[in-house]
Amino acid sequence: MRECAGSAHQRVSGCCMDVAPRCAVCSAAMRNLITTRSARWQIAPLLLLGLAACDAAEKGRAAAKRESEAEDKQRASQIKPADRIKPPVAQGIRLPCTQIIDPTAFQGALEETEPLTVRDSTGGYIDSTVSCTLVRGGARPDAKAQAKIIKNTGRLGTIPGDPVCVVTMYCWVIEEDAKFRERCKPGPNSLLSPDENTTGGFACKKTLPQGQFDVDSYKFVDADTKCLFDVGGGPSMTDNDKIATCARVARESIGADHIKPGATPRYSDAPPVDPAAPPP
Repeated sequence: MRECAGSAHQRVSGCCMDVAPRCAVCSAAMRNLITTRSARWQIAPLLLLGLAACDAAEKGRAAAKRESEAEDKQRASQIKPADRIKPPVAQGIRLPCTQIIDPTAFQGALEETEPLTVRDSTGGYIDSTVSCTLVRGGARPDAKAQAKIIKNTGRLGTIPGDPVCVVTMYCWVIEEDAKFRERCKPGPNSLLSPDENTTGGFACKKTLPQGQFDVDSYKFVDADTKCLFDVGGGPSMTDNDKIATCARVARESIGADHIKPGATPRYSDAPPVDPAAPPP
């Protein structure tokens, strides 16, 4: 028979009773014992003492439970429901380039002598809200003229009809600035580096080798639209100054009003009208 230890135990007719967890079992045992006439006069005082201890423990646990529940309710009442963060544009919604891009803003900043045209390239970026390619204007040189350019400069480069830069926006993504910065870590094997000023704010610059050139592209979260922008050069564009300019103009010229459904178009897909042409 094991010894009872501590104040939480009582010995009743050779039974070592742990008052807190075993009250229910021992109470039943004690009630059975007290019904026998021969043992009643011997064990009654101890049984009554054990029952009193059990009742006190149960009442204490009940009181503690009520107090805990009251505290939980009070804490819950003080917590305000968090506002659900909604993306600027729901995933799966596509926007037309006509309401996003102002070609004249890009043309002036890029110092293009011919008007830029815009090509909708959203289909090539299936997760994007919109993707717009700005194409260099002017008459495209024929094969003979292109061969001459290659002979003189060693490469053809970006000629009229080629993409200057591509502006892609993801407006369904909820991106936190701190986490975005954390992911843009430079390192010996990293292609990423933080850029604070080139595009008019923080951007994560990615530099990829392209032949003899290292070509940059930029990702940033726009404070106005709340969209994630991804801006890079066309396939033949190696002028990093022009790519950075495209990113800066995209940040500056595209605002929250331009991503609203039914926003006013900023340019027309219709061909320009020749003022010298006779009326139809």
